Amino acid sequence: MPFAIDVRQPTLVTHVDELGAQTWKAFMTLQTKPNLLAIGVAGLPTHSPVIDLYIASTLREAIATIRLVCFDLVLVGLDDPKLDVWELMHRVLAAWPHQRWIMAAREITNEEEVQARSMGALMVLSDVPNEYWLVDFAASLRRRDLSKSVPSLASADAFAQSTNSVAVQVGAS
Repeated sequence: MPFAIDVRQPTLVTHVDELGAQTWKAFMTLQTKPNLLAIGVAGLPTHSPVIDLYIASTLREAIATIRLVCFDLVLVGLDDPKLDVWELMHRVLAAWPHQRWIMAAREITNEEEVQARSMGALMVLSDVPNEYWLVDFAASLRRRDLSKSVPSLASADAFAQSTNSVAVQVGAS
């Protein structure tokens, strides 16, 4: 029996195409390395095989980099006394309010922790994590985003059933 496409149901084909595009986007997102911007953090490697790491040493460099690259995570530290990380994070969050970030510093006061958390830091760490921990954390953030954007198979089946019932009703008249 030859394969036939019912041209009377273009919405079903469109939905399947959209579902395929979303699935492809999800697959490619999980296949690419997470990218991270480090600001004011000492001790991170300059090159990593598991994560795309960008290091900014000034406020201007950090803002320019964020304008060019969409980061999975921004890692902020207090290791550079010349860098006002609070001013930087105010600017970043004003321009990109959904940017996820964590603070990691070897010496952090209670006031600094409260300030970081009040500005939306996902975590405040007492030490700089290694690159493998950062990869796992960024990947978990990506998986959370994908669970919001990719429809479940149950919703795709429900959509297909609803379009089939409409087509049957139209064909019956």
